[in-house]
Amino acid sequence: MAILKFNPMAYIKYFVLNAPMILAAFTVLASAFNKDIKGLVFMVGGLIIMFVGQFISSSLGRKPPKNINLEACNMFSSSGWGYEWSSPAPHALFLAYATTYFITSMAFQGNWNWALLGILLVIISTNAFFRINLLNCGTGGDLLFGWGFGMIWGVIWYTAMIAVESQNEGVLSLTYFGDEIGVDKCKLTKKKFKCRKI
Repeated sequence: MAILKFNPMAYIKYFVLNAPMILAAFTVLASAFNKDIKGLVFMVGGLIIMFVGQFISSSLGRKPPKNINLEACNMFSSSGWGYEWSSPAPHALFLAYATTYFITSMAFQGNWNWALLGILLVIISTNAFFRINLLNCGTGGDLLFGWGFGMIWGVIWYTAMIAVESQNEGVLSLTYFGDEIGVDKCKLTKKKFKCRKI
């Protein structure tokens, strides 16, 4: 008897339900490993949009479908957003913000990461399919409102951060896919290979 049964749908469902948390954790941990604050800046924007989205959701008061899967639709909030109020859809809001923030950064810097772009588009579309069709967390309108609002905020937050970067003339590196600050310059001496930050 196998202790763990291989069930691909269970793994896909787990990843889809936790995609915003996985993405958020990755950006913060990547910042720690890379010794920069890009992930933290990204997450501040994410926290702002989620706070505003929660306020809008409670103000609108749109109810989710009657056959909602309560346990899966909002595992991390006790405010009612995601299972008492459904618009804008929380996962759609965060994932649209993240995708737009990264795409805007790639477009502005002219440095396209096609693998990341493809992965983000697969995540956002798979998440939408699962949350609307299988879990009944909201309606297509809730999803579109979340995507639209998230995309607008992604562009606004990126524009604000690039403005802060440009005012500091290369001292700060707050956004992804641009010139890296503190790149190592290496040279070969007679017996050593020395690197230093420039």
